[in-house]
Amino acid sequence: MLKQTASLALLLASVSFVAAAQNPAPPAEGSSHVIMMVNLIANIEKTIDSKKAKAGDPVAAKTVAATKLSDGTDVPSGSILTGHIDNVTPSENKGDSTLTVTFDKLQIKNGKEIPVKATVVSVASTAPADDGKAYDPSSYRPGMLGDNKANGQNNQPQSTGPHPVEGLSVAGSPKEPTSGTFTQEKKNLHMTSSTQLVVSVAAAP
Repeated sequence: MLKQTASLALLLASVSFVAAAQNPAPPAEGSSHVIMMVNLIANIEKTIDSKKAKAGDPVAAKTVAATKLSDGTDVPSGSILTGHIDNVTPSENKGDSTLTVTFDKLQIKNGKEIPVKATVVSVASTAPADDGKAYDPSSYRPGMLGDNKANGQNNQPQSTGPHPVEGLSVAGSPKEPTSGTFTQEKKNLHMTSSTQLVVSVAAAP
């Protein structure tokens, strides 16, 4: 297993991976080893908490939209990116926590599993946004969306689209062997099925 991992690492080191782009330019002459990466949108499958996680733990994220890799491989919605945690630093005394992960395989839905190079581009949440403000009776306006005269509450619609998570960021590069490092400011990182990742992926040569 270690021998196979080392061989893959050496092979990847000889290939240049280019991050996904809206209108990628054609490879320059003589750049046959340049591989375009394609963005996948995927939700974390199983809760990850920096207080409990440890290096070597498996990680998985399920794609929520269909796409196609640069080599022509179709990736249906519901395909699974799998990998592992490389290292984790829990929060201490209200300090920051960090978590480094590597996604190295893609299980195509109803198909085969292929090795991939993956870089996490961004992280967001699809959970309803909560501004933390208590209901203010003076804000009640009859006839508005959410008008409920029975309880006197004027519920405003909550956004369920992807939105930033306060204090949570991710850093990654195709040049790195890992997929990315998450940092949660001033507390332990906690990612659930509502945590959505944008991951640039290419089939490993």
